[in-house]
Amino acid sequence: MRKFSFIASLAAIAMLVLPLTLSADHHEKRAELTDVWLVMPKQGMSMQFESAVKSHMAFRADAGDSRQWEGYSVALGSNPGLYQWRYCCFNWADQDSYTAEDGDKGYSANWFSNVDEYVDHYHHYIETMDWETSNWPEDMGQDAYYGVTTWDLKQGAGPGPDEARKQLSQIAMDEGWDDAGNRWLWHSRIGGSPKLMIVSPFENFAAMEPPEQSFLEFVSEHVGSAEEAGKIFAQFSAGFTDSNYTVWAYREDLSASEMAGSDDD
Repeated sequence: MRKFSFIASLAAIAMLVLPLTLSADHHEKRAELTDVWLVMPKQGMSMQFESAVKSHMAFRADAGDSRQWEGYSVALGSNPGLYQWRYCCFNWADQDSYTAEDGDKGYSANWFSNVDEYVDHYHHYIETMDWETSNWPEDMGQDAYYGVTTWDLKQGAGPGPDEARKQLSQIAMDEGWDDAGNRWLWHSRIGGSPKLMIVSPFENFAAMEPPEQSFLEFVSEHVGSAEEAGKIFAQFSAGFTDSNYTVWAYREDLSASEMAGSDDD
């Protein structure tokens, strides 16, 4: 079934956003944290960097790394050459356990001994997944691409944007926007400047084609008019100052899940 992305439709409506609330109530107490590393190799050293990463991930597999790290590289966006590694999902106490595991098994030591010489700079964040306003089943498979829009949150915006976000998210879930395979996941960043993100998966570039009915048209149909829908979008658009869109390609060859069951080169 062809997937039409939630975020693609939002992007078509002047890049409007549904601001995210960090709620204390989580759907079925699903673990909500993701460990995220963004890594930029030195200019002209991407090939050496990838080769070193593959060896490092094989080291992790041999050492029995308890986390199955997923690797990604930028396919479209303003930061070509950027890589990302993610592990989801865990709770805060799990991070203490993993820090101890790292110290015992030497994951970081191996990275800095073998990969760091090819790295220009790093960013490290924890991201919080908002399962309640998302359509992202626990048994989601792996797709080839992931479109991510990131917004800079506006300080002092008040409750209006969040109220609009809840209303729009509820319409999407109640009225069938998730029909035809739509999937979306809201998350926010812990560390650095406050960010809000939404991701939608794509099996290929063809799946990135915007749907025939935009999300604005969909909401208008269910609230009675385009004017009423526009008021909701204007309410939540007050919650951010800027945005950007990046398509990440899943890199199985740079992922721990790939290395765990393979022989060393």
